Parts: sequence; C-alpha cells; structure tokens
Amino acid sequence: MSRLMAVADEIGAGAARELDPSIAGARLEWWRLEARRYAARAPQHPWLRAQLAESADRPLPDLMPLIDAAAQPAPDALRGALFVAAAELLGAPLTDEARAALADLGAQSWRDEHPAASGAADAAQLTGARRTPASALAPAQARIVPLLVWSAMAASCIQRRTPLQSLFDNLRAWRIARRACLNRYIAS
Repeated sequence: MSRLMAVADEIGAGAARELDPSIAGARLEWWRLEARRYAARAPQHPWLRAQLAESADRPLPDLMPLIDAAAQPAPDALRGALFVAAAELLGAPLTDEARAALADLGAQSWRDEHPAASGAADAAQLTGARRTPASALAPAQARIVPLLVWSAMAASCIQRRTPLQSLFDNLRAWRIARRACLNRYIAS
C-alpha cells in the first residue's frame, strides 16, 4: 500500500508543486499511458514494476481513477481516489455505495489535514462537514483498518494542542485498529 501512496503522490505532483498547467498536463498524460501499460502488465515506472512483481497472481489496482482525480481542481479528490484504490488493494468487498463512502472519507481526511487549504474557518466547520455513511463501510471494515486509522488520525490533527498529543495519537490509532479488526469500529 505504501507504493500505491507514493505513486498517487507522483501522479498528483504537478498540481501539488503548482507546475505550469501545460507541464502538469503532460505529466498526467504520461501517467495515463503508464496506467495502460501497467494494466497490460508492462509498466516503465520502477515502483509499478515492483508492485507488479509482488502481485503477479493478484488483480492490479486501476490507476485511472487516481489520474482522473489528480486532473480535478479539488485537491482532496486525489485522496478520495487513493482511499478507494487502497481498499481494493486490501481486498475489501466494495459496493458502489462503499466506494462513494470511501472516496468521501479520503477527501475528508485530506481536508482535516489541510484546514487552511480547504477553506474551513475552524475545527467545528470541518467536523460538521462529515457525511460519510458509516453503514456503507461496515462490510469492509476488517479490510480497511489502515484507512480508518488514517482518517481518524487526520481528524485528530484538527484539535492538536501539545507535543504530548502524539502519544495519545498512537494510543488512539491502536484502539481504532483493534476495534476495526474486531468489526466494532463501525456500527451497522
């Protein structure tokens, strides 16, 4: 999954680095071609080659939604697409409703981590904006533990007050992961 995150970061680098639009567009076009090569099991990028070698007998994640999201003006769209791709890589059973809920959860985690860029005036406005239907994620929760922890930790970034908070963040991450593994993180 870390390789998928690195690839998503590379795909979105044009916008993140505020490159000239023609350069950013050329980068995305190269990634579109690379996604097709990856689907055909002949990528050029070393990270995708390594991913291919590790998952020779498993289905490959579709990179096109990541590329399409990176082309959008909303910076949180890429994180949403990354959450869906990661859930697929983790083998989560996904319905259309679960995909939409995961995309929203990922986008919300980006907004939580970047409150100034998301235009929220304060933490209450960010937490009030949550709309992910937890019931849609219930069947997949045992597989998407890393994504649930990531989302919860991003939400805690809003209220970070002291350096000691990192100790509590680790404890909170452990509790979230434990509850999700036991299918008790999301009440269905």
